[in-house]
Amino acid sequence: MTPTEERFSIEGQVVTSFSGVVARLAAAHPSLAVVDVERVVLREWEAFSASRPVVVPIGVEEGAAEMLAVETSAQIDG
Repeated sequence: MTPTEERFSIEGQVVTSFSGVVARLAAAHPSLAVVDVERVVLREWEAFSASRPVVVPIGVEEGAAEMLAVETSAQIDG
């Protein structure tokens, strides 16, 4: 699989893996440390993701379900 093949579309947005982005950019900028490339990608992600997320890890849904269950239980218990 090439880095380009890792791209796919979700809700009209073309997305790819974080590790794929870092690998491609690190290869394009070999004088930079990978950790510096990661830092820049994370900073760009934070700037880009100020809106509603297109995708979330399953763990986000699971964590939200746990928190909502606790909140619902607290409301019932009064």
